[in-house]
Amino acid sequence: MKILLMGCGNIGKYIYNALSQRHEVAVADKAGGCPSTIARDALEVPLGGYDLVINALPGNIAYKASRRALEAGVDVVDVSFFPEDPFELDEVTKKSGARYIPDAGIAPGLSNVLAGRLVAELGKVDELGIYVGGIPERPVGPLGYSITWSPLDLIEEYTRPARVRRSGELASVDPLSGVELVPSPLGMLEAFYTDGLRTLLKTLDVPNMYEKTLRWPGHIEKIKLLRDLGFMSEEGDPPPRLVTANLLSRLKFDVPDVVYMKVVGSGGQKKVQYEVTVRPRAGWTAMQVATGSVAIGMLYVIKDLDPGVTPPEYIGMSNRLFPRLLAAVRQHGVEIVQEIVERRVL
Repeated sequence: MKILLMGCGNIGKYIYNALSQRHEVAVADKAGGCPSTIARDALEVPLGGYDLVINALPGNIAYKASRRALEAGVDVVDVSFFPEDPFELDEVTKKSGARYIPDAGIAPGLSNVLAGRLVAELGKVDELGIYVGGIPERPVGPLGYSITWSPLDLIEEYTRPARVRRSGELASVDPLSGVELVPSPLGMLEAFYTDGLRTLLKTLDVPNMYEKTLRWPGHIEKIKLLRDLGFMSEEGDPPPRLVTANLLSRLKFDVPDVVYMKVVGSGGQKKVQYEVTVRPRAGWTAMQVATGSVAIGMLYVIKDLDPGVTPPEYIGMSNRLFPRLLAAVRQHGVEIVQEIVERRVL
């Protein structure tokens, strides 16, 4: 397969390394961070002759890059997290005959896949919760955190209003609110609302639904102070968030990271829970493995999809595609465990 990888940052490097051993992979990357870089500008690179585009660009340019590829009739697996609605690309994608899988990372991404699977298994789901975090295996540094992905996208996670569903109604809440303590294999973690439901808000008929990000206790209080003081604002020259992003990029510590996710759904007398744990592997961080493996796994299902936008939850609902994706992701060391609990009514 001839693949164009757009973006070769932390996640792109892992994808390139894994795919270039079996496929012909060219790279469009501003920094030239991978071998086989053919262009600096992903919005100008020629698209002819490619079977697939993997978009691993920062969110501020990712939407334009995906749209351009889809208009050219090239299938796209998109790892990026942009603010636009992915379904806006459905018409252009169907017109060109291309297939598009948005949000193909760990969360959103694998979280959506497992959410779709829960709905397929339970039939009717009353409440769905997603808890996910990429954190150092122990608290480290001033924020108890070591950065493993784009600092600008991280700031966006802390500032973009979080959409949730409550009693069937869409609500928008402060992204650093709803704080609760959550037990995990690492110990007790802090959880807070983030805007990660995205396509799930349109595709799943679940009256109560939310996503929360996990961090070590004490992190949220410090981040909220930085945000409320204006250090994550887009206003100014230069915008304070650019300065903050530069400072956050320096929060890299020699401590292994861990990605932990819990997707919980309840309906009727049953509660189903999927737990995902990813640790560093062969010199790659847990975040690189977790996110990159999902994007790579999508290569095993995308050619069986119809033209148009297919959010990951639809793959989770498919009895044919779900096992194929799960097997591909597990090959990269991603541990996924299911637990089913029968709830008794007294």
